[in-house]
Amino acid sequence: MCKNDPKVCELPSVLEDLVYMFAWNLPKTPVQASLITYSEINGWELPFWFFHKRIWSWHYNCYLDSPLKTFMPIEYYGGHYKDLFNEDAVYCFLIGLDFRMKNVRAFGNRRLWEARLLDSWRVMDALSAFYKMLMRSKTRVLRKNTTYEAFYD
Repeated sequence: MCKNDPKVCELPSVLEDLVYMFAWNLPKTPVQASLITYSEINGWELPFWFFHKRIWSWHYNCYLDSPLKTFMPIEYYGGHYKDLFNEDAVYCFLIGLDFRMKNVRAFGNRRLWEARLLDSWRVMDALSAFYKMLMRSKTRVLRKNTTYEAFYD
């Protein structure tokens, strides 16, 4: 891309809306809201297994790549950012944690984390920080005799 290429934001607002309507069939506001939220989520630097690789698009009636990798407004996926996250893997991670250990219990018990996850998808940022802190821990954080134990050694 050349330095002198025109940018959409440099256009008059009427033409800007026309470009967004042509590209996404949506006005500027929801497209930019999706961009802002996606960049916020990418800034959290979550582990790869927190996300679905492909997500069902209600607009196209098929699975598409995650909009975090290939941009498409969230409205094409049903309008819920919660659908970006692999909640099954996150719940399995919480089940595998040994909350009897002091460093695991430091940010709350399992039920508190589950309640937070049910309340808002934005808790993934805090859960990611919790996960990264546990990975730096020198003590055991997973329950014994779990399927995760083989990978944790």
